[in-house]
Formats: sequence, structure tokens, C-alpha cells
Amino acid sequence: MKMLYLNIVCLFICANLYADQTIWSKKDILGPSMDGPVSVVTAYIDKDTLKDLVAISIDDGNVRWYENINNQSYSEHYISTNAPGVISLKTADMDNDGDTDVIVASYFDNSVRWFENTATSRWVEHIVSDQVMIATAIDVGDFNGDGLTDVVSGSFEKDAVYLHLQNNDGTFSQQTVGSNIEGIRRIKAGKINNDDHLDFATASSSDDSVRFFAGDGSGNFNVSVIMNNALYVRSVNLADMDQDGDMDILSAAAEDAVFRWHENTINGFINHTLPFSATGAYDIAADDIDADGDIDIVGNSTSDGILRLFENDGSQSFTEHIVSNNLDGLLSVFIDDVNNDRTLDIISETYFDKKIRIFKNINDSFVDTVAYSKIAEHSTSVSAADFDNDGDLDIANCSFEDDTVRWLENNNGNYIEHIIHQNVDGARTLVSVDLDNDGNVDILSSGAWDDTFWWHQNLGEGRFNTLSIFTNANNASGIYAADINGDGILNVVGASSLDDSIRWFEQIDGVFIPHLVSDTSDGVISVHVNDLDNDNDNDIIAATYFGNGIEVHENNGSGQFTKHLIFSQATRAYFVRSEDMDGDGDIDIVSASKDDDSIRLFENMGNLQFNTHLIFNNADAAHSVDLKDMDNDGDFDIVSGSGLDRTIRLFRNMGNLQFSTETIFNNANGLQSVFAADMNGDGLSDILSASYHDDSVRVFTQDTIIFANGFEAE
Repeated sequence: MKMLYLNIVCLFICANLYADQTIWSKKDILGPSMDGPVSVVTAYIDKDTLKDLVAISIDDGNVRWYENINNQSYSEHYISTNAPGVISLKTADMDNDGDTDVIVASYFDNSVRWFENTATSRWVEHIVSDQVMIATAIDVGDFNGDGLTDVVSGSFEKDAVYLHLQNNDGTFSQQTVGSNIEGIRRIKAGKINNDDHLDFATASSSDDSVRFFAGDGSGNFNVSVIMNNALYVRSVNLADMDQDGDMDILSAAAEDAVFRWHENTINGFINHTLPFSATGAYDIAADDIDADGDIDIVGNSTSDGILRLFENDGSQSFTEHIVSNNLDGLLSVFIDDVNNDRTLDIISETYFDKKIRIFKNINDSFVDTVAYSKIAEHSTSVSAADFDNDGDLDIANCSFEDDTVRWLENNNGNYIEHIIHQNVDGARTLVSVDLDNDGNVDILSSGAWDDTFWWHQNLGEGRFNTLSIFTNANNASGIYAADINGDGILNVVGASSLDDSIRWFEQIDGVFIPHLVSDTSDGVISVHVNDLDNDNDNDIIAATYFGNGIEVHENNGSGQFTKHLIFSQATRAYFVRSEDMDGDGDIDIVSASKDDDSIRLFENMGNLQFNTHLIFNNADAAHSVDLKDMDNDGDFDIVSGSGLDRTIRLFRNMGNLQFSTETIFNNANGLQSVFAADMNGDGLSDILSASYHDDSVRVFTQDTIIFANGFEAE
């Protein structure tokens, strides 16, 4: 009875202490989650009719699957984050329960393991063996005919091949089936000699050999060397190239720079070399790509970054077609119909740029589609709007290094990347606004290296046309849109930091006329527009990086301006925004300054006089702020992003210009931009971020959990 009373008291106290708790859920939209991808395959993971992707990445030891969302996008799910040095990947139904499991080899921990698909988000790990020293290759199949799926593996250190026979209790018995196989790289299982027993082929790079292991159906193998001068052979595969009813072997040899097929005859294998050079030939696959009844070959080569299709004319004479010649670290190829259109596509991953690609087969031509790439190279700015008019908010993002402006289509919380323009040189800042009043939200961006302000005009249905507004803004930086001259038409305001200039661009029938606001705003980097003096016209607020200043440029109503310096000690002032922060009917200013790590609020006292309030002075390299009512209490809160401490903070407005501080996230490396919007339609503002050094775009969704303040117990 006393224990029950204590439990009730504890629950009552806890319920009152945590009556209203906000939970933030992070979702990485763009960013390098795949650190060193080395293999990708297709599989039906979730038992729907859409083929998913499974991928491994060697540098972070991660195994992931990518859920196919209506053949339009992929949603990332983790299978494991603890397979160090994972290098080989297969899928199969390991436990005969009707779903697809995942099998991997990882060389850092000498392990072969499989992950059980439990039809939930939880995968169960099973160790096949942890004694495969530097495990580099695996394949699977029923090698002894008992109805259970076994595993064959290769040890790079021991120069050995092991067979792991699955027992009835799910454990595995390991036996050596090959030795003195130096530098094993790849294993491919299949019925090669038509005796109805499972065989396999191997590629071993240190002894330059391709071998054939003929199985007898009981776990024993007769080993023969097909070729021992395939210099640095990296891969083998199987296909009936001559359609004589038996499987031939294919290989890729890096130092030979060639692809081969090894013809399976009654008297052994005959080696055929494709007459095309492929520097660093690495992986090979085969299928009837062009649906003409014969088997074609697909091969990749890492040194020249080329993916090739070798079209078979039916007599094993091949024509070379370049599928792509700009693939950065392509290590594997896989052939399948990924989108159920009855044509075979090519799936690959690229190690260095960390992308999963699908080359979609459309009328025998291939369209390079990035199925999954979480990279926005040096991501600099982020915003949100409904770009496709479907009722939910999408994301706009730009990235400095790849000169790209993109929009990310919101598909029930998953995001589909659409490239708008890839020639905004040094893309720095963007905002979302319906500039031409056609009902479609456009995007404005600035290019620091091309000195240009850009208008990405939304033509509807997610299509954009890119136009330049001004091409002589020396280091184009901040950009915004507002009606400057009171004619009811939106104009553009832009800042260029190396000529110390602020300009506004008058929009007349889609043409923009430049007007100089100031050429003495030292290193101006950010601008915002609002009516600061309540005279019914829009004034311009600016942050000057070299001038350490916050400026107000007072509009006389016709687009003529008077400069007011309201603060001169914001060391490396970086960003400004404005709202009525104290609810007194006039517009206040909030700034972020980089070198003094400060978030400040400038309280509007009327007549363009401001009182300065230091909100926070420990935001290391403060880069960005956004002002939204984050807790739906009727006042504006502050979201900030700071680059060196990698932190997103929320400053909740408690009234009377007092703010509480909450850390949302502290690992956004080189955080450049934050933006708040309701991304999931639940009535609560969420947070978007763009971070430069980890090439990322993230969404932090806000969920409020309300606990009961009391209860009854009998």
C-alpha cells in the first residue's frame, strides 16, 4: 500500500513538472549520411509491389534500405550502424519466413552477419561468423540441398574461401572449401555446370585469377582455375552469354583495363576479351538490356569514371555505348527493372560524391537519375513554401560549392529533390516569394561569384525558368522582395558586400530597373524589408559585415532613402530580420553577428530610435535568425543558427522582451541558415536548417506532448 502511494505521488509530481513538453524530431533531408557507399542492390523489403534499394557504406559501417515511394523518391531507413568496414552485400530469405533479409561482410571486425527482416522498423542481427579474417566477399544459396540458405565467404588475410552451412537452429557451421586464393575480391554463386547443384566463381586480385568451384550438392567443391593472368581482377558475375543453356562467367580486370566473358563449354572455359579499353575496370553485370533476345554487358571503370553498356548483336559481337562518363568513384553495378516499366535499368553508387544513382532505361537511352543523394555541397540557405500548390510546404535550398538552387518536394514527409538551376555561381542566399503574382511561389537567389541576383520563376507544376535580375552586384549577398515604391507590385532588394551597395530593383512588366539605395554600407551582407516608422511604406534593414553595423534605410515613399546607423558594435554583423517582438504595434529588429557570437534585439521606440537588448552572446559564429511564433502563444520567438558551435537554438518569448533558451540541435557543422515553418501541417512551426561543412539540409519537426495533471486511482 505504501509503495502504491509513493508511485502515485511520483507520477503526480512528474505529471505536474512536465505538463507540456516539446519533442523535436530530426530528419536529414540532404547531407552525407552515406560515408563511402560501395554497393547497392534492389529488393522487396517491405512486401509491397515496389522495388526498394539496399546499400552499404564502408567508411561509416552502415547498412541501409531505401523505401520506394511510388517510384518517385526513396526514404532512408537504417538496418545497422555497426558493421565496421562493410564491403559486400547480398539479400535473401535467410529464415524462410517469406520476406527478404540482408547479409553483409565487414572486414574490420572479420564478420559475416545477416539482419533479420521482422516486418517492423527493427532488424535483428545474427552472426554467421566472426572468424573470416578481413572478410571481403560473400554470396548465398542452398549449397547442400537441405532447404536452408547457406553463405559462402572469402578471407583476404587467410587467402581462403569458407562455406557456412546453416543448421536447423539458425546457427552456422564453417568449413574451408578453398585455400591459396590470394586477395579474394568477389564471389558469385549459381548453377554453372547444369548438374543441378549450386556452384560459384571467384575473383582474386593478388594472384590475378578467376576460379570455378563446382559443387557436388553436399558442400564439397572441385576447384579449377579458369584464368590466372587477369591482372588485378576485381569482379565476377554469371550470365548465359551464348544462350546455350549453361552459365558463362564474366570478369573485370583493373590493370588489364578490360572486361571478359569466359565461355562455358563441355571441354572447359574459353576466354573472350571485349575489345574496348576501360581504365580501372571494376565491376560487371549482364542482362538483356535492349530486350532484343540476347545478353548485353554493363561494366564500370573507376579510374576514368565511365559506365559502359556493351550491346550484343546476338553473335557475341559487342558495340560500346557510354552510359555516363562523369561518375566519381563508381564501385558497383546492378541491373533490374526498378520502376516496373518492363525495361531494365542500371543501379549504381558513387563513393566520392556519396550518391545512389539509377540510370533509367527510356527507349534504349539512359537517364541519369539520382535516386538518393544527401549532398548539397556547402549548403548555405533554406526556405519553405508550397511550390507545387498541393497544399503542403516544400523546401528551397541553395548550395555554394555546386552552384545549385533546388526545391525539395514534400511527399508526406519524404522529400523529392528537383534541380532548378546549377549555374548560380557561389549560391549564397535565397528567399521564396510570388514575385509575378501568378499564384505560384518563385525563388530569388544571389550568386556571390557571378555577382548576380537571380529570379527562378515558377511556371507551375514545379517547373521553373531562371532569369537574371542584375549581373553587376560585386559579391551578391542578401536578397529580399517587397513593394518599395507603393505601386502594389513586388520589387527586389539586393545587397552586394564588396561594393558596399544596397539596390532595389523596380519591377515593370517583368523587367527590373536598378535603383541605388546606398554604396557606403561597408560589407553589407543581409537585408530585410519592413515598415519601421509606421508611415505606410517599406524601409530597408541591413547588416554590414565589415562595418559591424545594423542600418535602417528610411523610405520616403517613392523609393528614395535616408540611412540611419542604429548600432555599430555588432562585430561582423551577418543577418537581420524584423517583426513586432514586443507586441506594441511597431516593428523591431533582430540580428545575428558572427565574431561576437551575439543575438540582439533592437526595440523600436518610435521615430527610428531603438533600444538594444542582448538576447544571447554565446552563439559561436552566429549566422542566422528567423522570427516565428513557435509555441502558438501569440508572440514571436527567435530561432538562431550558429556555425562554429553547430547549434540551433530557440529563444522563447516570455513577454516583456525576456527570452528562455532551448538547444534544438548541436551538430550542424557550419550552420548557415535557419527557417521556421509548419512542414507537416500539424499547426506547430518546425525548423529547417542548412549547414555548410556537412553539406546538409535538415528538418526538425515539433511535437508537443501534454501529460495529465492529475488522475484517480482506486
